[in-house]
Order: sequence, then C-alpha cells, then structure tokens
Amino acid sequence: MTKKKLFIAGLIIFVMIGIIFLVQRAGRPKGLVAFVIDDWGYNRDNIELLFQIKRPATIAILPNLRYSKYVAEAIRHNSKIYDIILHLPLESKSGEAEEFKTIKCNMDKNKIVSILEGGIKNVPGVIGISNHQGSRATEDKRVMKVILSELKKRGLFFLDSMTSPDSVCSDIAMNLRLRYAERDVFLDLTDQTDLKNLRSYIKNQIRELADVAIKKGSAIGIGHNKKVTLEVLRDSIPLLEKRGIKIVPLKKLVR
Repeated sequence: MTKKKLFIAGLIIFVMIGIIFLVQRAGRPKGLVAFVIDDWGYNRDNIELLFQIKRPATIAILPNLRYSKYVAEAIRHNSKIYDIILHLPLESKSGEAEEFKTIKCNMDKNKIVSILEGGIKNVPGVIGISNHQGSRATEDKRVMKVILSELKKRGLFFLDSMTSPDSVCSDIAMNLRLRYAERDVFLDLTDQTDLKNLRSYIKNQIRELADVAIKKGSAIGIGHNKKVTLEVLRDSIPLLEKRGIKIVPLKKLVR
C-alpha cells in the first residue's frame, strides 16, 4: 500500500473515531438525579400515584407504624424500579413529633442496636437506611458510630438527610468504608400552605436539583409522601429528561 493510501486510510479511521466519540458524548446524560420519598407507613395513601412516576425512586419507610409492612410489600410486589430503605427515627434538637422507638443520644449501645434491628425487621426488603429527623443524633459521634458500624456488618448503605449542617456521618462512614450518600435538595420543606404556591415551590426545587446535578454530575432530592409532591414530580420528570438529566436509583449514587 502506498503512503498516500495509508494516509487516506488513517484519515478515515481518525474521522470515524471522532464521529463515534461525538455520538457517545451527545448521548451521555448531563447529570444524574435520584429521588427519595420519605415518611411512608402512616397510611396507604398515594401508592398508586407513586406508580405513575414510572422512573426509579427510593421509598423511605418509617418502622413500627400501622402500614409500614403493607407499604413495603405493596411496593416490592408491584414494581421492580423502586427500592426500599428504612427511615430510622433519630433524636432531634426540637424533640417535637417524636416517633415511637426513636433512637436517643442517652441510650447505651445495646439499646441503640436493639431499636435498629427491630426497625430493619419491621420493614421488609430494605437495602439501606436514612435518618428521620436526627438533628441531634447525627451530630453525636458515639451514637452514629454504633449505627453505621451495624449497617456495615449488614451490608446496608446510609443516606444522610442532612437535617444538621454539623452532621458527623460523612467522616464516620469514610473511616468505616461504609457506602454513603448525602441529600442535596429538600423538595417540599416549606411554610407554604396555598396549594398553587406549594406546587410552584416544589417545581423550583426540582429545577434547583437539576442545576446541582449538571454542576456536580449527580444530585439527590428528598421529598415526602404528599399528593402534591408526587404529582409535581411525575409531571416534572419529562422536563428534566429534556434537559439531559437521567433519573437513576439512589443506590447508583451511593459511594
């Protein structure tokens, strides 16, 4: 083969590789987003609405409530795209609206482990745990080391809801080599009571979540088991996908 033919062949290969690279890059998402929906177990509301989302989501179920097991089983039997985590009640600084069997900072190790084990058994199919409230507990190194060490033994990950900016969970998880993630944006925590304003607020929070994902590569949003939240989430996902956002399970973003 002459030098000219070799040059032309090499040029063709170079162009083809460039085209393949550009096609792959064009199809690559601009950011990954995981949605977590908290506070399931109080009732049976909104399960069918959840199934309308038709994208991966992680359902955080509180233990020891009337419908904790019911919700877990309904989700496990009706959809393979939703994961279940335990929404573990931890002590808050306010002490308001405290759940049954909340882990408190004055409890000894055996009591903490007992409550944790009971919660895991009460919610079938959990693959990880997040904190419900816990602004006081997640700042307590002793308490969180007990909890996170137990999760490490059980092969469960921890999602820090970041109810306190002074949470110690990240450092402990890193030292334990525990799979761990943090919430980036709360979707529906607001004093808004007017339904129209609440919808607008949630839409703005979802847009902010997308902005974070595009900037960081990924982002985790936490909402709550509310009809309006699930409706806005369902209707917003196509808009996110038009922006190049890919909706993924939380377990994909756990490090």
